[in-house]
Order: sequence, then structure tokens, then C-alpha cells
Amino acid sequence: MTATARPFARPLAARLRDLVPPLLTVLVLAVAWQVMATGAFGSLVPKPAEVLGQMRDDADYYGPNVSVTMASALQGYLWGNGIAIALALCTLPFPRVQALFERVAVGAIALPLIAVAPLLAIAFRGSMPSVILAAQAVVFTTLVAAILGLTGVDRTSVDVVRASGGSEWTVIRRVRLPAAIPSLVAGLQVAAPGAILGAIIGEYMGGSEGLGVAMVQAQGAFDIPRAWGLAIVTSLLAAAAFLALPLVVRTALPWTRSMDTVLGARAARLGRRDTRPLARVRRAVLSVAATVGGVVLGWWLLVLVVPGGSAVARGPWEVGRYFLNGDTQLVTASGEAEDPLPYMLSSLLRTIGDAGVGFLVGLVLAVAMAVVAHEFPVIERVLMPISIALRSIPIVAAMPLLALMFGRGIAAVTVLIAVMTFFPILVNVLLAMRAVPRSAGDLLNAVGAKRRHHITKLLIPYALPALLASVKIALPLSIGAAMVAEWLATGYGLGASMTVAATLSDYDFVWGGVAIVLLASLMAYRLAGALEDAAIGRLE
Repeated sequence: MTATARPFARPLAARLRDLVPPLLTVLVLAVAWQVMATGAFGSLVPKPAEVLGQMRDDADYYGPNVSVTMASALQGYLWGNGIAIALALCTLPFPRVQALFERVAVGAIALPLIAVAPLLAIAFRGSMPSVILAAQAVVFTTLVAAILGLTGVDRTSVDVVRASGGSEWTVIRRVRLPAAIPSLVAGLQVAAPGAILGAIIGEYMGGSEGLGVAMVQAQGAFDIPRAWGLAIVTSLLAAAAFLALPLVVRTALPWTRSMDTVLGARAARLGRRDTRPLARVRRAVLSVAATVGGVVLGWWLLVLVVPGGSAVARGPWEVGRYFLNGDTQLVTASGEAEDPLPYMLSSLLRTIGDAGVGFLVGLVLAVAMAVVAHEFPVIERVLMPISIALRSIPIVAAMPLLALMFGRGIAAVTVLIAVMTFFPILVNVLLAMRAVPRSAGDLLNAVGAKRRHHITKLLIPYALPALLASVKIALPLSIGAAMVAEWLATGYGLGASMTVAATLSDYDFVWGGVAIVLLASLMAYRLAGALEDAAIGRLE
């Protein structure tokens, strides 16, 4: 009777066994840490005992800073996710409008920090810049996850509700929302460390208190043990936020524990598209025009509405005039001034090259590890603590250390970008693989299919929508991470050029760089969307 009433209850011994792999992972990492601290990186990496001792001494120091950072992160998390979910729901009956908002939202994660930070510092006081950056870090991730979940439903279920006289709102309530919960939870999980990271970056760039300010003070004083202690606290907070959300959902909605779901269903397309070449060209032109118009409008409103924005920001019209008539203040490698647009484009090509290498490394590793973790659950319990810890360390704090460890070239940039892209792809793909209907797996078992057939014929096809949605998130992230790496370490590329321009108060050049980065991010997103349409079209 007890087993029937509580089908998901697990013995205490089994739950304790699940804790063994993460604990062993922590132990192995601690041993590796000790080896690094006593080896060649001793001047950069403090010993674990030193950091733990510093953390014990700083116990009272953490409380006030953690409360400030988490308050900003929570506000940004709620605002960003609320906006994303509302946009996904309100635009659901209008797929073209939804696609437009999704493309425009790319700008939320494509805006370079070097341009955003001065604008926020002038326009807002207190913790508001941290709240805005936390919201900026989550809105696009959650929007993509919500759209994927709401559209990737079983078509038969939608047809049954409509045939029974149900309205579109009934379809959303009865079919789409329940089916979207797994995907949405994954998006919210990925967004949780991002919100904390965004809040810390806001403090790092000019706050008065919080973990970001504490990190700046520790690094400025060369207090390496304290800086590492703060990084550990940040990782623990991110891990707690990541793990708490699914527990809350499973408690409130216990039926979501069932694996027999249709999350992997193909997104229902409203009507057949005209596939003639002229029609495709017309759709592409209209899509590009609408996207550019939406981005330009949002950019213009940002500069117009934000108090004091005109002092450090430039609108699209000013940037256009600058490209036509301006002259950069930067001294180039040749020792001569160059026209801004050719110089920016050449710098952008270097940035895209760095971003592309790191993205591909992160993508391949994430997909491979998702397959391995699905087939061997113990690997997931080992891998997830490491990936959460790496994702939660602020890139503005991690990049200088990576530069010292791997040099100031492509290796350090690749590591940083791979870490940034690995986590969201891993989480989304692994969740989609878990959502494969049991009946499909039983069918393959019945015909004697081998493990590789399960992977290639079942897991990968079902996870493809989630994988492609993750690629749409990761590509703009890669460009942004490459620019931060160039800003802090490498000294080349568009990120470094914009940093030099900012120190000279050449905001025309800075916001010209913003325009170039937005264009590159939108093109990357469009490429990912085209791959998504082609891949899903072949599966239909």
C-alpha cells in the first residue's frame, strides 16, 4: 500500500549512495587544488588550508555581502524571468511576432559590458545596476526555454482539445503549460547562476557593497586567499540556486517527475510555408527588416529614456553619422589612424575567430558529456558540481587567472568561452534526453537495438530541439565572452579596442562597436535558427 501511495519514494540508503559521487568529486578537486598550490602555480593558487582558514576568519564578512548580492540577484531573476515568460505566453498565438521578440532579445545578452557599465553607473544608484544586469543575464535564456517548451508539444493533444471546442487559451492551459514545465525548469535552472553572476558583475563594475565589491577589494589588495574564498562562496550560492528549483517544482507539481512526457516532440508549425525561392527571399528580407527595426527602436529608446544616457551613450543615428564622417582616436598597430568601420570589422573578425573556437569546444564537450551522463547517471553526479562551480565564477575575476595559467592567447580565451557555453548546452540536452518516452525505449529494446542505436536513433533526435535552442543561446554568449577575454587579457580584438576607446572617452567608437557586435550576434542567431529549421524539417 505504501509503495502505491508513494511511487517515487526512495530508500534512505539509495539517497545516501547518490551523495557519494559528488563528495568524491569534491575530494578529488581538493587534492588537485593542493597539487597546483604546491607546484608551478603556487604564486597564483593558495593552498586549500589557507583558503579555508581565511573563510573561517571571514565568516562575519560574508553575511552582509551575500545578502546584498542575493537580494539584487533575486530581483533581477524575478524581473527577467517574468518578462521572458510573459513575452512567450502573450506572443504564442502570433508566431512571427514571437520570433521577432526572440531575435530582438538577443541584444539583451549581446550588449558589451564596456558599453553598458558606464551607462548604468550614471543613470542609476544603489543596487539597481546589479538588478538590471541580473535581469539581462536571464531574460534571453528563459525566453528561449519557454518558447521551446510551449511549442514543442504533442500535436495530437492540441488537435483533441481544439476538436472538443477548446479555445487557444484552453490549449495553453491544458496542453502547452504542462508540457512546457520541464523545459522551463531547465531554463530557470540555467538562469539562476546567471542571475547571481550578473549581480556580482554589476557590483564589480561600480557597486558600493556586495560580493563583487569584496572581490575587487581582495584583488586590489592581492589578498588571494580571500578572493578564492569569495569565489567558493559564489559557487556554493549558485549550486544551491540551481539545485533548489527542481526540488520546489517536484514538491509543488509531483506529476512532473514522470519521464513519460512529450518534451521531445517537434514544435508544431502553424500552417505550411511557401517553399518557392522567391517566397523564401521575401520572408528573409521581411525578417531582417523587422529585426533591425526592433533593435534600432529599442536602442534609441534606451538612450532617450535612461537619465543621463546621452553623456556616455550614442543612439543609432549618431553611430551612423560616425561611421560616415568620424575618425577614430585609437592609435592602431601601424601607428596611423584608420577609418572606424574597417578597423572595427577587422577587430571583429579576430573576436569571432576566438568565439568560434571556444564555442565549438564547449558544444562538442557538452553533447558528449550529456550522452555519457544519460547512460551513466553517476557521471552526472560527478560532472554537475564541477560545471556549476565553473559557470558561477565571475568571468571578470576568472579571466586574469586563466591568462596567467594558459597565457594571453587563444588557449585562455577558448577555456573561458567553453566554460560559458558548456553549462547551458549540457543542462538542456541532458533534460531532453531524460524526457524520451519510455515506450520508445522499450520498442528499441524489443527489437534488440544496441546502445549506440538508442543514442543515434532515439536520444539525439529527441534532444535535437533542445540542442539547437541551446546553440541559439550559446552563440551570442560566446561573442560576449570573447570580448571580455580581449578586454581583460589578450589585448587584441574588438573587446580590447573598445576598452581603449572607453579610457579615451571616445563613446562614438564604443557604441559603434556595440552596433557591430549586435549585428554579429543577430547573424549568429539567425544562422542557428536556419540550422534549427533545416534539422527539424528533415525529422518531420
